[in-house]
Amino acid sequence: MEILGVWKIKTAQTFDAATMKLVEKNVEDILADTSISDDDKQMLYAKFIFKDDGFVYTTLPIPEDMPQEEIDEYIASGEAWIVDGMLGIERKEWKEEDGKFRFNSGTKGEVLGEAIDPWMDIAVNDDGSIKFFTYVLVKE
Repeated sequence: MEILGVWKIKTAQTFDAATMKLVEKNVEDILADTSISDDDKQMLYAKFIFKDDGFVYTTLPIPEDMPQEEIDEYIASGEAWIVDGMLGIERKEWKEEDGKFRFNSGTKGEVLGEAIDPWMDIAVNDDGSIKFFTYVLVKE
């Protein structure tokens, strides 16, 4: 499987107040849910771009009404990058190891005196989608 490229969110885990559990829902259903605020829905527009530089970039579309000066300031602050015409808001290392894809979650600490391995597996599903954090991603 080729992981390089642009991936979009197909499903996301959301909290179901009726069952008090996390459930997986299609992005379209979440976006249509009027009980969820637009701010909470913003991340569903994210794209995850796996590059051969060893990083996966979390990106969002640049708002059409965002002034260029504001974009430039945001980039200059070091908090964001322009990645393939999108606003990169986070980047994490990724690698292929023993035929599996892994990413550096940045998790630190220990459990029962053992250091936590920050490298987490990226599960590849039978349909070619991948599980990344609480999302199922499909190649765009």
